[in-house]
Amino acid sequence: MSELLDIKLIIDQEWPKLTVYIKNKERNEDVEALIAAVQAFSDRKMPLIPAYFRESLVMLPQRQIIRLYVHNRKVMVQTAERLYEVRKTLREVEELLDVSRFVRISQSETINLRRVKSFDFSTVGTIGVELENGETTWVARRRVKDVKEALARRDQNESKK
Repeated sequence: MSELLDIKLIIDQEWPKLTVYIKNKERNEDVEALIAAVQAFSDRKMPLIPAYFRESLVMLPQRQIIRLYVHNRKVMVQTAERLYEVRKTLREVEELLDVSRFVRISQSETINLRRVKSFDFSTVGTIGVELENGETTWVARRRVKDVKEALARRDQNESKK
């Protein structure tokens, strides 16, 4: 191996999915390049979401999406940078999404679990959700069970790491 990079492969039949760990003494240019390469690989495995910003088509990687929601009968996709419009129904977009990452929280909204800052279970019958961009939304009562199951699956997968 070169002095720059040491690669170790661990095959484990119990591991739920491909996981990459990067260990280094600091976050530097080489680490950033490696992260970008892994993300590019990941993006090729998950369909990009076609979205529009001012009539320009943009293909969004799923990892960038914070939430999708319906506003004035249009499906909007929110990222950290801006708001996009999708010219599909919410259900059609959901068919493209990674089910381990996204969960429907109401009739008109789907969130990226990896972009949630915190969940508030203090209100009886529903769940408050604070997204990483500071916005707050709520889980519809009829979707609470789905969200709890998605969180349990995520926690189960995390514990296997």
